[in-house]
Amino acid sequence: RNWAHVNSIDYDPTDDSIILSARHQGIVKIGRDHQVKWILASPVGWKKGLAERVLTPVDKNSKPLKCEGSQCEGGFDWSWTQHTAWRIDSKSTKDVIYLSVFDNGDARGMEQPPLPTMKYSRAVVYKIDQKKMTVEQIWEVGKDLGYDYFSPVTGITKYMADKNSVVVFYSTAGLLGPSAGPNVKEEPAHPYLTEYRWGETKPAVELKINSVMGYQAFPISVEQAFTH
Repeated sequence: RNWAHVNSIDYDPTDDSIILSARHQGIVKIGRDHQVKWILASPVGWKKGLAERVLTPVDKNSKPLKCEGSQCEGGFDWSWTQHTAWRIDSKSTKDVIYLSVFDNGDARGMEQPPLPTMKYSRAVVYKIDQKKMTVEQIWEVGKDLGYDYFSPVTGITKYMADKNSVVVFYSTAGLLGPSAGPNVKEEPAHPYLTEYRWGETKPAVELKINSVMGYQAFPISVEQAFTH
């Protein structure tokens, strides 16, 4: 039941394909012929015919990373129960895709941590070489922010070409505060809307929004607002 839970679709005009964020499976690229081109997800559990489509994690020198099960060395991680797997058009080519993802992080590593407060969400950018069938994690934020920014559902990571920055909306941060246990102070949801200059891990802008829940949020120009 609800085995895929697709929550974003993006189009790649270079090969007439779509990129799907399937929250319960991973990120998948599918061609017009309905054939899977690649899968960005843990290699665990895929059957023959799809297992060969799973991307291989590599470091910045294109050297394959050692992985055991759903865990990899070098700080690499797949996305877990993610949202918004979007192609960064201005930085991508026919063979190499830059992909921005909001990694919600539930069931990270295909398991639940000993304490709920060990959960965290990430914004992450992957570099995918479609010819070599490899994936490199080139940027991430959120892991060091911990449970306070953890968004169990929804969220967004969106590249803004006009500013060469990445906007991240931790849309449901604080939502599960009471579920963390009796020693965690109960508080209402407190989403964070942040903007990071390309390549940086400290936000240029950070807004905390108290006592609301969110789905997605990102800036639009006045011109866009009046046009649409």
